[in-house]
Amino acid sequence: MERYYHLYKKVAVGFFGGIVDKYIEYFKSLKPKLLGANMQILLKTWVCVILLTTTLSFFLSIFIITILFFILAFDFILFIILLVSVPVAVAVIVFFIFYIYPVQRAERIKNSIETNLPFALAHINAIASSGIPPEYMFELLTEFKEYGEISQQAKLIVRNIRTFGMSSVSAINNVAERTPSLAFKQVLTGISTTIEKGGNLVGYINEMSKKALFDYRIKREKYLKTLSTYADIYTALLVAAPLMMLSILGIMSIIGGTVLGLGINELIVLITWVILPALNVSFLAFVHVTYPGV
Repeated sequence: MERYYHLYKKVAVGFFGGIVDKYIEYFKSLKPKLLGANMQILLKTWVCVILLTTTLSFFLSIFIITILFFILAFDFILFIILLVSVPVAVAVIVFFIFYIYPVQRAERIKNSIETNLPFALAHINAIASSGIPPEYMFELLTEFKEYGEISQQAKLIVRNIRTFGMSSVSAINNVAERTPSLAFKQVLTGISTTIEKGGNLVGYINEMSKKALFDYRIKREKYLKTLSTYADIYTALLVAAPLMMLSILGIMSIIGGTVLGLGINELIVLITWVILPALNVSFLAFVHVTYPGV
């Protein structure tokens, strides 16, 4: 599979490399996201992959619509409309998905790092207090998968030292430049500077650990207050209001009549089985999206 992926990248660069070179400035904002997402791909190559995939999806859509026209024999005017609109829509969607993918991946890594940072720093502080060298400190951190992406970042530092022969300072700075989390970047930069200047590494990590735990508590308290507000809104809009509305509709059903062309019983069924479940699902999705991961 890896071989086919490399071949696909070569084909993409072969077709679109020249065009991308002319317009690469428009995609500069993607470069830090690709680094933060740890995708191991150059900006030019990724843009070429986006363009090739978009082009293939465009022509594939045309082919599928043409085949469906001959199989289903639908109206020719409809065929022309679909032939013009669907491939363009598919190409735009594919372009957007591939463009946004490294952004979303970098954001996911950032959230994982910042969620686990207070606990990982407490662990690093305990390890550093034993006096072991920094490279072994990060190597021990790689064994704890519960720290999520921080363990992966530690693996990159160890790889830089063991495989690429970098010094501890260079290895840490390299990962600090790539990480999508500003908080973790600050920690790594501070560690590398402390090592380079011969400062008190244990004292620095201890201070950063306390600060990270304090920030974690503050974020958690703020989110709990926000969640309390959400609970009040939910109670008012999705519990009390529907009950009052259904009570009123129950009384109206005795009298009779219609609302927006619907009978009272039909409206009650619509609210109970369609509108309320949809609003509840939407509310849960909103809470999930706004969850800070603390």
